[in-house]
Amino acid sequence: MIRSSVVSAALLALSALAALPAGAQDTFPSRPLRIVVTFAAGGGPDIMARIVAQKLTGNIKQAVVVDNRAGATGIIGADIVAHSPADGYTILLGTPAPLSIAGGSGRKLNYDPLKDFVWVTQGVLLTPIMVIAPNAPYKTVADLIAVAKSKPGAMTYASAGIGNSQHLAGELFNQMAGIDTLHVPYQGGVMGMAAIASGQTDYFFSDPSALPQVRAGKLRALAVTTLKRSAQLPDTPTVAESGLPGYEYSNWYGFLVPSKTPKPVIQTLFKELTAVLQAADVKEKLVNAGMEPAPSASPQEMDGFLAKDQEKWARVVKTAKITFD
Repeated sequence: MIRSSVVSAALLALSALAALPAGAQDTFPSRPLRIVVTFAAGGGPDIMARIVAQKLTGNIKQAVVVDNRAGATGIIGADIVAHSPADGYTILLGTPAPLSIAGGSGRKLNYDPLKDFVWVTQGVLLTPIMVIAPNAPYKTVADLIAVAKSKPGAMTYASAGIGNSQHLAGELFNQMAGIDTLHVPYQGGVMGMAAIASGQTDYFFSDPSALPQVRAGKLRALAVTTLKRSAQLPDTPTVAESGLPGYEYSNWYGFLVPSKTPKPVIQTLFKELTAVLQAADVKEKLVNAGMEPAPSASPQEMDGFLAKDQEKWARVVKTAKITFD
């Protein structure tokens, strides 16, 4: 009788274990993680992901692989994550382009940025840099605007692709300055910077990955686009103070997972990622790369953030009458 009871209890335990979701039977994480970066190697998102992945690998004793899935201004990579198993092993390095901008652009997407992802934590805030060629004649933003007004449609600005936040930063600049300049999209920020350095285009609202080029004298920082100056470029004025009052363009990167990911898994990722972002050595590397670590207090703190960001960029898209193929 006792033996029969023991056997029945064991069978019930095995049945319960088999009913658990895939992956729940092991302590998470029990195998390598993948951080999907939706842009090419060398740009700001890639730099941040690799800094975080290296530290996270050591902390969790599991490999953390950075997977660059560039294309369609981040949409290809975001689509991959949206349709990946919701088990926490595939993480999106989120940026505005495939999330808030794509969601507010009217583009046909195979995912819903507001419904198919859930936040783990915000990662960093960035200070974008308005860069020009070292030999460009402009000393201030006001100089550049004056030339643009004298030659409508003649000046060009680069971006890392149609619908990227850099593209919309340029459109916002045009709208506020009352100028007409031509947008020239490139396949990534590295190519955009090269176009500026070679004189193919006139200016570029770059992410902080331009800092090494600026420090090496290959690019010149005309201004930063946030309302406050950058600690990395303290002598470089803001766009607002050097020619276009009220102008502001800031950027962010963060970590998201598919929306059906179990809450305990999200909480584990939150704990590990925030620990990485708060580590002194990681902070130093990110700050030197022009990024300010800004982890969330909780995953729930980011609720509603994408909707507000989407609304902001949708207004720019509508005003500029931007169309997407």
